[in-house]
Amino acid sequence: MTFLSPAFLWLLPLITLPVIIHLLAKRRSKLIEFPSLKFLRLLEQDALRKFNVKQLLLLIIRTLIILLIILAFSRPNLDVRKGFRLNTKAVDLMIIAIDNTASNQANLEEMMGTWLTSFSSDLQEKGFIVRFTGITDFILVEDIFEIEPGYGAVFSGNILEKVSDQIDLERYRQKSIMWLGDGQDAQNNLETLIGWDKFVLLSTPEHDGGISSIEMPTRGLRLSEEYQLTVGLITTQDIQEPLSVKLAINDKRQNQATVHVEQNFIEMTARVIDAGFQEGEVTLGYDKYSFNDIRYFVIPAAGSIPVQILRRAQGLDYWSVMKQSIEDLDLNVDLRLLDYSEIDNLDLSRGGTVVVEDASLLVEYNWNRLEIFVKQGGQLILFGDGGEYMRNLLGFSNPLLEESSRYPLGLYAVDDIDTQILGDPIKAAILGNRLKIYKRYDLGAGELGRTWIRFLDDQPFLGATQLLDGRLVWFNTQFHPQAGNLPLLGIFPTLMVQLIQSQDLQDMTRQYNSEIGDTLHFNPQANEGENTPFSIQRPDGTVDYQAPDSLYSIHYSATNLPGVYRLMRGRQSLERVAVNISVHEAQAHGRVYEYSEPDIFVTDEKTSLVREVLDRRSGIALWPLILSILLILWVVETYLSRIKSTWRKNV
Repeated sequence: MTFLSPAFLWLLPLITLPVIIHLLAKRRSKLIEFPSLKFLRLLEQDALRKFNVKQLLLLIIRTLIILLIILAFSRPNLDVRKGFRLNTKAVDLMIIAIDNTASNQANLEEMMGTWLTSFSSDLQEKGFIVRFTGITDFILVEDIFEIEPGYGAVFSGNILEKVSDQIDLERYRQKSIMWLGDGQDAQNNLETLIGWDKFVLLSTPEHDGGISSIEMPTRGLRLSEEYQLTVGLITTQDIQEPLSVKLAINDKRQNQATVHVEQNFIEMTARVIDAGFQEGEVTLGYDKYSFNDIRYFVIPAAGSIPVQILRRAQGLDYWSVMKQSIEDLDLNVDLRLLDYSEIDNLDLSRGGTVVVEDASLLVEYNWNRLEIFVKQGGQLILFGDGGEYMRNLLGFSNPLLEESSRYPLGLYAVDDIDTQILGDPIKAAILGNRLKIYKRYDLGAGELGRTWIRFLDDQPFLGATQLLDGRLVWFNTQFHPQAGNLPLLGIFPTLMVQLIQSQDLQDMTRQYNSEIGDTLHFNPQANEGENTPFSIQRPDGTVDYQAPDSLYSIHYSATNLPGVYRLMRGRQSLERVAVNISVHEAQAHGRVYEYSEPDIFVTDEKTSLVREVLDRRSGIALWPLILSILLILWVVETYLSRIKSTWRKNV
């Protein structure tokens, strides 16, 4: 048995009031003059007997009346499912979780209609405490209209902990959750709620299509060059008519195509009309709902793959020779040479490749910036030993020990070349013993994630490791003729171009394309003496101002809208990031969710859901019975209190 208003039970001590009044109001004996003592004794015995029986009954009845009044206000409820166990917790809790993610916005208005308001009112009348929440954040509210459509994904944290932080779950005798939406991620989240009643109302989107993905170029783009985009599409089965797809670059419409319902992908051609960033927008037309009909992208079309080289001044500047060779061959590589004194002028926002000729000259501040650069899709090529920080990034467990060759012909490298990346002419140089290394580092038990060239004793000479979206490449030697003849070989420029072009440009463009909910990372160029504040222009036209951290990076987390976010300094646009809803949310979800857990009641009919919820609310209210007993006791008490004491007739 459960008391729905247990606070009134604190009034139970009031049942002692009739006893206290009885003790304080004892009748005093009257002195009656009578000629016979015998009649006086009989009178006393008869009066005491009548007083004791009558007063005792009245005392019991009045005590019961107060007790029942308190119980009636406490609203006792008998739960048939749980037997006659006493439960002083409050009431049932019902959390109505509404799918307000992008994939369900087609059904959101219908789900939040008058039926849900009426149903929640019925639940409250039956003793439920009802709270509403959107599944993107699981913040509980009392008003359903506080739930707003969003573009984020389903809340990824622990739902039970999130709810417990907002309300005291121990107060409630039974907890229930009702999940309304297209069913995505419902089972995984509901399985964590042990002991709860769980209900799912499925509402499948109708006449809906979405753009699920965009495959962008994997090479650098030049002015006036054409390139292909592969657009992924998904539609609900009820769509039969063709759909229109439009492509705009930098707010200029460039292409349009008609898509038939059986097509899952479509190729679209674009052209680089304006130099610099290509801000793209693909729109699916003639659709009933528009929440997932637009995808944004940014391609850094600066003309060529950006490469920045940090090097020391030497007698022969090999990098200048390499740059001239690249220009003569008209390769799509934009090579920029910097001295170590210009390290703060590295423009890491451009992506591409950064080459460090001597890693030992980098300090912790430089390593932190370069680590962020690699994680966001850049490529970092290192020569030499950069100390503990470099070893940690490359995954080496032991310090590097420099050793020199005991042989005048140098250390031998062996043919362990991955032909997908490194082939001729470097392979021919190794087979012909033309690659000579005089100084290298012993890794001990350490090993690169991927080795392209190794020494005869199994030590790696050239290899790489992945770091999130980017790649770290390491040469196991110093970059000067005393350490090896690699800079002198005519194959060196070819080798470097292969490494530069083999880095997947799809990874490079990921730093310009993100999802809602991510923290955007901007790495503005450090210009000495520049005091103009940085601003971030949001897709809705609003502007936020933010300063970089100690690593000269800006971390912006207010990415709650799809579109292009621009890092500005004054009127100059420094960096851009295209933000979209996730691929999962962009889908037009059909009935694809299966529920194996028997504790989850799943239906697509509102009437079935309402019936099931109310049937499980099987408690029997006892307060009407208590009121009936109170009425009977009041009648009995009134009758007894009016009976007068009489003399015994038989003396």
